Amino acid sequence: MSTESTSSLSSLTTLPSSPVHRALSLDSSREMHPWTTNRYCYICHDGSKCLFCCDFCPRVVCQRCLGLEEVKPELYASDVKFRCPGCHELGERAINCKLSPYYAFMRIVDGEFIRVLDAPTTLAGVCKRASKAQVCAESILILHLVCVGMEVRGSLPKLVHTTLEEYHTADSLTYKEVIFDFGTEKKLHHWTKMAGQLHARLEGRNFGRKIIFVTVHSVVTRGDLFAGKDKDGDVAMTVGDFMDYLFISPLNEVVYGSTLFMLTCGHMVRFEESYSAMKKSITRLRPEYTISFTAPELIVAATKLFAVAYSIQVLIHGHSFLDVFHDLLNVSLDLRMHTDVLVFYISGLLSPRAPFGLRTPCTPDVAQPPSIVGYQYSWYHSHRRPWGKALPMGCSRCGAVRPWTQSKRHLNGTHPKARVTTCLACKLEVYSEPLPMEYEILQDSKIFGWIRYTLWPREVLGSPRTSIV
Repeated sequence: MSTESTSSLSSLTTLPSSPVHRALSLDSSREMHPWTTNRYCYICHDGSKCLFCCDFCPRVVCQRCLGLEEVKPELYASDVKFRCPGCHELGERAINCKLSPYYAFMRIVDGEFIRVLDAPTTLAGVCKRASKAQVCAESILILHLVCVGMEVRGSLPKLVHTTLEEYHTADSLTYKEVIFDFGTEKKLHHWTKMAGQLHARLEGRNFGRKIIFVTVHSVVTRGDLFAGKDKDGDVAMTVGDFMDYLFISPLNEVVYGSTLFMLTCGHMVRFEESYSAMKKSITRLRPEYTISFTAPELIVAATKLFAVAYSIQVLIHGHSFLDVFHDLLNVSLDLRMHTDVLVFYISGLLSPRAPFGLRTPCTPDVAQPPSIVGYQYSWYHSHRRPWGKALPMGCSRCGAVRPWTQSKRHLNGTHPKARVTTCLACKLEVYSEPLPMEYEILQDSKIFGWIRYTLWPREVLGSPRTSIV
């Protein structure tokens, strides 16, 4: 437990610098936990006079939300264990038991939990968040790599940084924006030196999460990526060469276990050669997650609601990215009509969050090597995007605007799931069918929802390497 004075109207505040009673820095038993303890009460996202640190997860709960008018002296004892309401809920679900009173403070006697207080703890906080939600205190790196000449005002990485600032100190949230240009041999030599210096500044920081954004243009005709400029103008190179040079050693070590956002137009993933090269780069660099988009002319502003939701649900509340990915898409109203989203996930790189804590690189395990899986998320709408394929705004035959009927099953189609939609003005029929791969409809609605296509079935990669950043 730690003490902290805040008013009910205060902004988020950090833990006190002077530990009192069982404060975090003096709790030797807590140092054995494989997690970084939260800074703020996970129920109210603020605090009160005292913050109680859960002995079973990283969360803390304030005195006010626990409904404690006073903190009795016996709660300060070193052998007292505190279980937060979230762990109490999850424990009940795990054994499918009936609901039981919540006793927050226990001590272990002869291997059994004994109540410290006679009466159950009656919570004063309200139900706002999921049982697994927290207010993460992991240190975060946001690294934005920008191709020379590209606009950075109002960028997605800055939006993520702004969303997180209120929950972090200057030491726990690091933002780096770096302009790259390796369009000539001389510039590549300079970039190699810059990459080494950047790695040196980040080395040893032990970031809990690393979020990397790459902002770059792609070539319309073949999916190559722009690396910079020479005396004649822009210079593009194959995706494989681009990724090799951008994350040249030792900067490649930063990518391991990170979340990598490729902010470029969809040409990179629309051409087989560039798409395959991207897969090879991912399997070599081994970010935990890689996100890219299919829109031929990506409008980054359409992804901003997604970025804010990601910052809150994943980076603050601590939910697994894939577990809440469908929810993130559902709040991204502009994104769904604009682009499909590709997600590549490499499991086995980092130790599990058990239950929610700071992850470290896994010890190599021959029995469970890392594996990769790839998904494409497409939004479907019965008369806008049947099977995730956008219908034209105007009818190609009569020129009517938005003339399409709700799609229906095409009985004579070559695919058993084919759909047909008709122009209300001239009766032109347009056919659509799912992509030729395994898929799952994530929202059971005849009008709209999300389809998850499996681009890459799970594939074993081999023994992971470790990262020193």
